[in-house]
Amino acid sequence: MSLLQLDVSRCVHTSNKFAICNKCVEVCPVETITLSDSIISFTPSACVGCGGCLAACPTDAYSLDDFKALNYIFEFLEEERDVVTCNDERLPCIAALSVEELLSTVLISQHEVTLDIAPCSDCSIAKTNLPIIQERAAEVNFLLEAMGQEKSLIVATVDYKVESSVDTLTRRKLLSKEGVKSALSIKQQIANEVEASDGSVKRHSITAKDIVKIKEKNLPDRRSLLLMAMKRAKVPEVFHTISIEDISFISQKDLDETTCTNCQMCYRICPTGALSSDARSAFINFNPLACVQCHSCHDVCEPNSLTLRPTFSLANFFEPKIETLVRFNMQRCDECGNFFSYKGGEKICDRCRIEEEEAKELWGIT
Repeated sequence: MSLLQLDVSRCVHTSNKFAICNKCVEVCPVETITLSDSIISFTPSACVGCGGCLAACPTDAYSLDDFKALNYIFEFLEEERDVVTCNDERLPCIAALSVEELLSTVLISQHEVTLDIAPCSDCSIAKTNLPIIQERAAEVNFLLEAMGQEKSLIVATVDYKVESSVDTLTRRKLLSKEGVKSALSIKQQIANEVEASDGSVKRHSITAKDIVKIKEKNLPDRRSLLLMAMKRAKVPEVFHTISIEDISFISQKDLDETTCTNCQMCYRICPTGALSSDARSAFINFNPLACVQCHSCHDVCEPNSLTLRPTFSLANFFEPKIETLVRFNMQRCDECGNFFSYKGGEKICDRCRIEEEEAKELWGIT
């Protein structure tokens, strides 16, 4: 039995209580994932292990112990297969593959790739997962066409059968390295069964190790895979610009420098390092290829200075560049000597200004 795990250090709700992301809740076909007051909860015994939440989470916070999308895709390509189906015991459900992973597979594969939805006809979770699969396939095909790629992703009822990879362990094999791996796998499956069968609820809890990991800025594996796949894509003659509503996993941003307070929250909260600055906080840079559209930076921007650009240029995939959203005039504060974003008038930082106002209020000075 598959065991669902949540890496809380990757979940945007861990570092940002204002986060609005609830994609994992929306896609769960058995409604076992819940979100309340920025706390994620789920019951392992109720989880069907479809992997839909893995593909939906923008920061790759979820995992299944017996499925890794990257491993599945590499095996799929190595075996030169052309049909993705959950009849393959290595894939829990096609919904476990994100738009980025499906797009990468099509771009890298030497064959026309088909999603076999025949198993959905008698699947208990198809009511939720089939529309998700179709929606992701439609986005992949839209992007392929917009990028001028002469490829497409087919969705069809194929009822493709994959030969089982299950192998009986002989005494010789049992004593071999592969036998040990198989035995450990069986032991892990038994442990999963025991852990998942107790009906307990797993809740979002943070350890000291998680706090350390939160400070790390990491790209999800699916983004690294896509960047590799784009190097194999045909460069189009024209780079089209599409609506942000037509792409779900990346974005471009605008920043209103007249309202931005240079509070530093947006790039400190960004889980992938898409937003960044220097030691003096003299500017805010944005790398579109590192953005996963988790929305966390927008959630913490109090003056709403940071906004999603209504369009996205596909040139970012072929001619990537880092944008400077704003530059600040950094000056030393006359009171504390620290650098701050100077906008004219008295050279005093916001912190010293607030302290001065509070002191005057305390002393009764108007």
